[in-house]
Amino acid sequence: MAHLIDNSKGYNAFIAAHVPAWHNLGKIFTNDITTQDALKEGGLDYEVIKLPNRHTLPSGEIIISDDSFFTLRTDVNKILGSRLGKDYTVMQNAEALDVVDEILQSGRAKIETAGVIDEGRKAFICLKVDNSIYVGGNQDEILQYVLIATSHDGTMSITATPTNIRVVCNNTLSAALGKASGAIRIRHTTNAKGKLYEAAKVLNLISTNTEANTDNYNRMKSIKIAQETMFSYFGNIFCTPDEIKQFQNGLQVNDVLSTRKQNILTEVATFANNGIGQSMTVNADGTLNMWTAYNAITGYFTGKKYRDADMRANSLLFGYTADVIQKAGQLALQPEKIKPMHKTVSKFTEFQLN
Repeated sequence: MAHLIDNSKGYNAFIAAHVPAWHNLGKIFTNDITTQDALKEGGLDYEVIKLPNRHTLPSGEIIISDDSFFTLRTDVNKILGSRLGKDYTVMQNAEALDVVDEILQSGRAKIETAGVIDEGRKAFICLKVDNSIYVGGNQDEILQYVLIATSHDGTMSITATPTNIRVVCNNTLSAALGKASGAIRIRHTTNAKGKLYEAAKVLNLISTNTEANTDNYNRMKSIKIAQETMFSYFGNIFCTPDEIKQFQNGLQVNDVLSTRKQNILTEVATFANNGIGQSMTVNADGTLNMWTAYNAITGYFTGKKYRDADMRANSLLFGYTADVIQKAGQLALQPEKIKPMHKTVSKFTEFQLN
């Protein structure tokens, strides 16, 4: 399967506002998307029920479990989760995502995309926040998004996950840096007061992260660094503690790193030199800074080849890549924690930003 977008009912369960998403699938809306549009046109309007597991004994007798359950998508009869406990509660997509209406009414965000993945196991609505973050002036713009998602296989609760995108190069940046928050859980509630409270939690997340990351990203740009520090930063992100120690003891690149890891560092350094938007990161006097270094990491991951579009999206938002980008962001804000690498490893540091 080339993508995870659900096609159980004969069409791609995905919609986007104004422009196609990474996989060029689904329906494009030229107007603003409502929650009802998301549920109906995005394929989120299916029912899920919880049923007990049945166990067949060697004798052929069937036992119905009291504490082991599965979830069934009723419109296409697909089992979504098979190892669920008796306390697991099914939450329909319309119930789980109804907090979106309150957020839309605030005017602080609009629906950018919505859809279903993995045969209905996960449903999501992605909101684009109404205000951007700017780094070093008004040219380097960062767009803010919040992904609100739920699952029907027991793998996640209703969550709101912030993520940021640097416009000039489409880099995915970590939004959970410094005093900014990461994913938060949203409690489902059936009353209006409760919905307002949960919406307020998401709106507070947006406000807090906007302020915090405006400071975080601009602070990165204010921290001037030398080329040697740039490489040490890359090495701290991709090398093991033992490899770093070997460099500090004077060993050469070929004696320490595998060809694969050398290639990664070469690609990161190449992006630092020639990557889209990198010329905007340097200081007015041409010196390097931690914003330059951090975007070399995010640019490498955003531009690298993945097996397919879904692996790219999942890795950038939730997987290994997201973890590394998070680590890179935290270290960029604390350059005093960068462990120095031996200066003889200059094959990765001899670059001049264009």
